[in-house]
Amino acid sequence: MTLDETDRAILRIVQSDNRLSNHTIAQQVNLSETAVRRRLERLRREGVIMADAALLDRARLGQTLIVSVTFHDDAPDIYERFRAAMQADPNVTQIYSIAGEVDFLLHVHAPSLASYEQWAEASLLQDPIVRRYETSVVLSTVKFTTETPV
Repeated sequence: MTLDETDRAILRIVQSDNRLSNHTIAQQVNLSETAVRRRLERLRREGVIMADAALLDRARLGQTLIVSVTFHDDAPDIYERFRAAMQADPNVTQIYSIAGEVDFLLHVHAPSLASYEQWAEASLLQDPIVRRYETSVVLSTVKFTTETPV
């Protein structure tokens, strides 16, 4: 899909506030409300806009941890099994398959460090494919954005 400058302007606007009315967006990009609605529908249909979601203050809801996971072996079936397990786990909010010594980087959210410890023991420590995992506790968030430069 090719994005023109108007699409990009609309994307910049809805990334910062997706609750704005089509009328407000239309005023900012000099289009009619109908044209904005059609463009937003197309951007959603084609998957450029993946979701409309509320962002929660995770610090008020528990602890965020960053976990690096290293496997014993590099095999596609091992990676796929781990990916599927982590995708299905509601405590895992982000999964990155990365290059280098570490195989995966996870963002895990837990109500407490004790509950994280229980999760890590059940999900990582007891998994025979996991050679090691390291946990970093997030003390504070210096920058967090969901906005992608367009």
